[in-house]
Amino acid sequence: MVKTPVLFETFVRVEYARQVWEAIKAAQPSKLYFYSNKGREEKQGEIERNNEIRSWVKEVDWDCEVHTWFRDECVDVYTSLRGAVNWVCEHEDAWITLEDDVVPSLAFFSFCDQMIELYRNDRRVWYVSGDNFYNLNPSGYDYIFTQYHWMYGWATWRDRWLSVNWDTPKIDEMIQYKVPYHLYKTQFQKQGRLNQLRSIKSFVENTKCWDYLFGITCDQHNAVGVVPKHHLITNIGLAGTHHGTPQKSFVNIECEDNEYDYSIKKHPLFVMADYDYDYQSYTKISNIFSRWCRRQLRDVKSLLKK
Repeated sequence: MVKTPVLFETFVRVEYARQVWEAIKAAQPSKLYFYSNKGREEKQGEIERNNEIRSWVKEVDWDCEVHTWFRDECVDVYTSLRGAVNWVCEHEDAWITLEDDVVPSLAFFSFCDQMIELYRNDRRVWYVSGDNFYNLNPSGYDYIFTQYHWMYGWATWRDRWLSVNWDTPKIDEMIQYKVPYHLYKTQFQKQGRLNQLRSIKSFVENTKCWDYLFGITCDQHNAVGVVPKHHLITNIGLAGTHHGTPQKSFVNIECEDNEYDYSIKKHPLFVMADYDYDYQSYTKISNIFSRWCRRQLRDVKSLLKK
């Protein structure tokens, strides 16, 4: 049984959410926070699908402390997801968060349970992620520290979440003082993160998008996340509503481990980002993005010729 409380975030995507829900049921967490944003009256079928998902809470047939928050009105995605985590944060000092299109393996829950306890009091570590998209492990340890913030299926602690400055994220200051230049191995990575901060600044300040702001705060504290030695999550939907990278890069990558016990025998020697892992991950994603951009350009040229 999973010891860490689990937050399940839902809306109206029945076909996706059902797969996540079945994975949660298989893991049988001891505490469950079942969250549902309200469907939109003007969108055909949303209320019905919304109600169907909410009815699943009746399927809990194991020893579990269940909490529900079913909103009475629809809010935007940024308010919804941030609000759901704030809700759990009021009651728990650590938790696992699963959105409705992120299917966890059983090993993911075991990995989170172990990492949450191991690094609970170490403020250098800010989150636990189930993602290792390319199964990279250059140093050969059973888990890896990283300064990249991919959190499709993740866990954190209350004190880290409460450290996020939602109203004044200080992005201008990060750009001015070139904070990324202190975090990464190569000029390629440093400049890439600096350019990203410039491009997302207005969006983040207007939406208070939780994942961008959480990652920005990690950078400001020179904090790391923990990722497994192999991928433990399958993202079956679109990887967010606001990303500019080609989404297929992160969708339907199969996880490799569906046994519950995630074995940890070889710990990293130091709590610091694995520069080689970060560089290899960033290079692969950048190459995919570059190929995607070239395809988009070819498509545009083709349309113009027509």
